[in-house]
Amino acid sequence: VGGVMKPLLIANSLDNQALLDAGQQLINNPAAKIFTVQLDDVFYKSGGCGLTMGLLIASWICAKSDQMKSITKLATVPGLFNINEPVIFGLPIVFNPYLLVPFILAPLVAFYVTYAAIAVGFMSPFGAVQVPWTTPPIIAGLLLGGWQGAVIQIINLALSTAIYFPFVRMQDKKMLEEEQEAA
Repeated sequence: VGGVMKPLLIANSLDNQALLDAGQQLINNPAAKIFTVQLDDVFYKSGGCGLTMGLLIASWICAKSDQMKSITKLATVPGLFNINEPVIFGLPIVFNPYLLVPFILAPLVAFYVTYAAIAVGFMSPFGAVQVPWTTPPIIAGLLLGGWQGAVIQIINLALSTAIYFPFVRMQDKKMLEEEQEAA
């Protein structure tokens, strides 16, 4: 759906930029659009699709199995730059019943948190300024939304970690049992 959605989201950010160019503010402006490409790229896909940075943080906290530990070590540095294929296919998340729910739930929660922050005026809607998609979380939020953007990204990371935590523990327990049976 990206081929359809991205142009619409970019158009929304350009509409917001036109408001800024006309000397208007975006906060509490009914003409400003909240759904922009930055909301997608920086706030609810921070750390990669599915907010898998939260999965990696949860794994650093609780992993006991060798497989989970090694995938976490391998995937953390790319994850910092929003590249999450090592965890998506290495763990794997694809066709994994343990991780399906948090993979869908974490971005939804991040979306609603970010939307609410913009809707109540804590953070401004975004104009045409964008950061490269590989900009690490928190830095990207800071560059786009000031300290408020960084705070929202920290909140989203904390929530995604909390969402992933029980599921990562279940996955890790299964992997640990398999490792002990194999040994």
